[in-house]
Amino acid sequence: MAAAREGRLYVDESKVKVNKKEVIIKLRAYVKRIKVFATPKFSSSVDELWEDIFKCDVLMNVLMPKPKARKFRDFDKYGVMRIVGVLREKGVYEQYSHPQFDALLEEKGKDSIYRRYLGEGLEEQYQVVALRHIVKRYSKL
Repeated sequence: MAAAREGRLYVDESKVKVNKKEVIIKLRAYVKRIKVFATPKFSSSVDELWEDIFKCDVLMNVLMPKPKARKFRDFDKYGVMRIVGVLREKGVYEQYSHPQFDALLEEKGKDSIYRRYLGEGLEEQYQVVALRHIVKRYSKL
């Protein structure tokens, strides 16, 4: 795979199976970077909330890398941004600006093109409903 990434060998990565457990491990590390933005109400439960998101097949479909993706082979960053955007609207995260979230999630000094997806929301209503149910469970704690 390393040789293929360097252009020395061709491997059709669309046929490579994606391990869901590995994706979740990478997602956990990625979203942990913005834990400092969790509101006081959710600061102690934001990790558990994400674990429930990882258990939800509807939401994991948003986060799994797509077979034809050229970028984000580890997970779908656009999907993460969409979910974080909804969580921000639901009060799980503070209403900081897109660049502030981006600064914690991405490489220093690099302006990412997908941070605009923070305000996009999820594409399908059933995904929003699933996420609302998870947030509602933790808002009662």
